[in-house]
Amino acid sequence: MVEITAPASSPAPVRVALIDANVAARAVVQGLLQAEGAEVHVFGHGEEALQALAGGLHVDLVLVSRHLPDMGALELLRRLRQVPCCAVLPVVLITGDDAEPLRLGALEGGFTEVLVRAAPDQLAPHLRALLRRQADLQRARILLVEDSPAMAAATAEVLAPLGMEVEHVLQAQQALERLEQQPFDLVIVDVVLPGPLTGLGLLSAIRSRRDDLAELPVLAYTGFDERVRRVEMLRRGANDYVTKPIDAEELRARVSNLVRYWRLLQQVRHQHALLARQAVTDALTGLHNRYLLDELGPRHVRRAWRGGEPLTAMMLDLDHFKDVNDQHGHDRGDQVLQELAQRLREHVRPEDVLVRYGGEEFALLLPRLGAAAAQAHAERLRQAVARQPLAGLALTASIGVCVWQPAPTPGAAASAEEAAAALRGLLVCADRCLYRAKGAGRDRCVVDVVQAVPRA
Repeated sequence: MVEITAPASSPAPVRVALIDANVAARAVVQGLLQAEGAEVHVFGHGEEALQALAGGLHVDLVLVSRHLPDMGALELLRRLRQVPCCAVLPVVLITGDDAEPLRLGALEGGFTEVLVRAAPDQLAPHLRALLRRQADLQRARILLVEDSPAMAAATAEVLAPLGMEVEHVLQAQQALERLEQQPFDLVIVDVVLPGPLTGLGLLSAIRSRRDDLAELPVLAYTGFDERVRRVEMLRRGANDYVTKPIDAEELRARVSNLVRYWRLLQQVRHQHALLARQAVTDALTGLHNRYLLDELGPRHVRRAWRGGEPLTAMMLDLDHFKDVNDQHGHDRGDQVLQELAQRLREHVRPEDVLVRYGGEEFALLLPRLGAAAAQAHAERLRQAVARQPLAGLALTASIGVCVWQPAPTPGAAASAEEAAAALRGLLVCADRCLYRAKGAGRDRCVVDVVQAVPRA
């Protein structure tokens, strides 16, 4: 295994060529870019910028004004694409005209994006997003699976202008091992590899995984441009392919597109996971909310139903909590609930479900906890609340406990509707015990044991 290219340990700043004849407008954009850490090279004429780029100036992004004194923006773009190092550079048009036909015409002409001039506070977020996307692209890691060191070196050299890290392995089995050890944004694989696992086999192995890596983009390349082989590569799961000898511009364009796709997919996954967590999390206490109880509870019910294991539900409610809000304010009340949530966390097992059920009421679902153990556990929770002040206030809690001890029914399976109904019944039973605790003077636990399937 050989590291072919690796960027510096600290990410390099995004290098931007800013081409704009309007000195004042250019200074605004330059200042915003530099505020985001970009390295900015400014030009007032298109010809000046073309000469610098053709002469070896390396940039990651080009921003060009629609109006230049020596040529039009489209002419600049056409000539820019003829410069080898700029063939796949993202080129953004800056214009003061937000007309839709102009934007579509610019995109049709080959511009990567169109940026409308605006006040600095409105322009800054767009420039920040541009730089972030480009920085993400430069931090990409590519796993190159190629049995020819010379071919691997040539491929790495072609990809060097993109600023990505390329790691080379000789065999497909080594690639699978590296995928387990390190995150990558793209796999480039030669479909003809020595050893027990070919490039096509590697494709199938990646696509058959049961985790997120099953969707990792794969770019296949081959020296045989045959229809049957192309179809087979795509059927096995290749996102794209190139044929040897490699065209440098084509390879860079395809790699950039696939890495961009993977990064966007990761962002979508992250947002989805965040929204999923928020949907089942109480914002004040950080505990799960009752929606998670509705999701996980039926699973515990079915397990108890099938195996005859005890399942305990508890409802805990702070005594006289309304007085806290009335006398000390809702902020103090929120602090009380936050400290209570943390205290309860310290007294639950990994398999237990603890949620804020609503207001000052908390629910617990505790699998495999029989009557005696449930009584003792509830008492520990009650004492945990009473023994130390919450947000500086001496408070107590009442707890209702319902222990379901079903008879074993091996092989029996509760339907989703039956499990949900049993969960509701168990919680209603615990809630009734809670009200009995309140009625008996508060600061106490009341336990009920049932054998029949709980009914609401």
